[in-house]
Amino acid sequence: MNSIPVLIVGAGPTGLTLACELARRNVPVRIIERSPEYPKGSRAKGLQPRSLEVFDDLGIAEKVMAAGTTEVVFRRFNGPQLLGDIKREIFPREDTRYIQGLLLPQWKIEEVLREKLSSLGGAVDLNTELISFSQTDDHATALLQTPQGTEEVNCAYLVGCDGGKSQVRKALGIKFEGETHEMERAFVGDVEVDGLIPDAWHTWLHPQYAFGFALCPFKCTKSWQVQTIAIPDKDGNLPEPSLEVFNQLFRERTQMPGVILKNCTWQSLYRVNVRMADKYRVGRIFIAGDAAHAHSIAGGLGMNTGIQDAYNLGWKLAAVLKKEASFALLETYEEERLPVAAWTLNISSERQKVMQDSANSGGNGGLHSIATKDTTQLNLNYRYSSLSVDFEGSNIHRLKAGDRAPDAHFADGSWLFDLYRGTHFTVLEFNNDQSLIDQINRNFPGKVKAYSIKDEKVTKSFGIPGGLVVIRPDGYVGMMSVQTDVRQVTGYVQQFIASYNPG
Repeated sequence: MNSIPVLIVGAGPTGLTLACELARRNVPVRIIERSPEYPKGSRAKGLQPRSLEVFDDLGIAEKVMAAGTTEVVFRRFNGPQLLGDIKREIFPREDTRYIQGLLLPQWKIEEVLREKLSSLGGAVDLNTELISFSQTDDHATALLQTPQGTEEVNCAYLVGCDGGKSQVRKALGIKFEGETHEMERAFVGDVEVDGLIPDAWHTWLHPQYAFGFALCPFKCTKSWQVQTIAIPDKDGNLPEPSLEVFNQLFRERTQMPGVILKNCTWQSLYRVNVRMADKYRVGRIFIAGDAAHAHSIAGGLGMNTGIQDAYNLGWKLAAVLKKEASFALLETYEEERLPVAAWTLNISSERQKVMQDSANSGGNGGLHSIATKDTTQLNLNYRYSSLSVDFEGSNIHRLKAGDRAPDAHFADGSWLFDLYRGTHFTVLEFNNDQSLIDQINRNFPGKVKAYSIKDEKVTKSFGIPGGLVVIRPDGYVGMMSVQTDVRQVTGYVQQFIASYNPG
């Protein structure tokens, strides 16, 4: 029987991010995908600023930025009548270098993640399906169907990243509570387009259907993504999505016969589901991504929330597997991520209503205004987490333990995030006490990196005149103190790093 510390089921963005997180911490991982080949469909098509920060930490942000675009123009039509262009709203801020979401298809994101995993010595096992699994107090056992036959695998942990119809979630008996909006259905697909310039996201209103048709081009491919409302016929039936159907609906809803859709490489029927799991873990089995939450695509949060699920879980699994942290650390995955899923469902539903109301009132479908300061996901926090510690006096500051640690531009042109990047904890000290910095670095060699911050702009971004800040490996503030007491840092970090070397 084969053994592996972590078995990941599903090789979408969530599973691949988790595999990369574990692999770069030298945790052997196996990731399986039941499909015989890698998906080609665009599916989700954007990375939010917070996910770009995650990818920056993984060292792949530049590659995805080069493949996508942040400059999105919405070209609006009412039938064949051009209404004009409008740019997507952006929300400038000084605490990140990624102020805009990035438009690119999901298949490209997966491709970049697979390349990163390969550089770390990992690979996806295609055409490999989870048949069943069981668990005891000290391990899980999975039965797999592979091209060579059935295979039994022992693992310390199993993570289901296997989508909204998750076999892992169902087998665990986890409730997936919510509703399916049967009347909110859309055809989606990837096509090439003759007769339009791929310099804008083209949207058409329709007097009967409000939001009638949309074609979104991508920088990294000739394909455009189709989105169009799916309306049943008088008998309640819908045709199967196809190139023929796309062209027929386009002609009917745009009255632009000079535009032809061709070379359809992927097509699907999308239904709005608003559901979330009531728990993320049963013993040694976890779920993440769409297996744990499903919601409207408005706001572009689904794939991004899954990526951040994986980012949260990865460092915790590694710490427990390496016996640096106790088993109890794994309880904080659900504690921290379940409230984020609830928030995501609420804001996605709200953004969906904004889009529908705008279209119904004769607007432009509201695509340019769906994003908000919150959909960047930079404001999400874990202040409620048991891992977030504000020592007395630190609660007077704007930044709190549990908040995302801000980025900032140093006077020399470098970025604060360059100090965070990697698998270590980061300690920032604001009192210019070099002896304290040296002591922390000696106590936790390589696993904690401490720096004295003297740059006024960086200090301002934290809103702290003095003291200490401990930043977790996933870029959230774990501890804040107005004191410069090394014992506070040591007490906090020792929870996650057993190899303490008091010096």
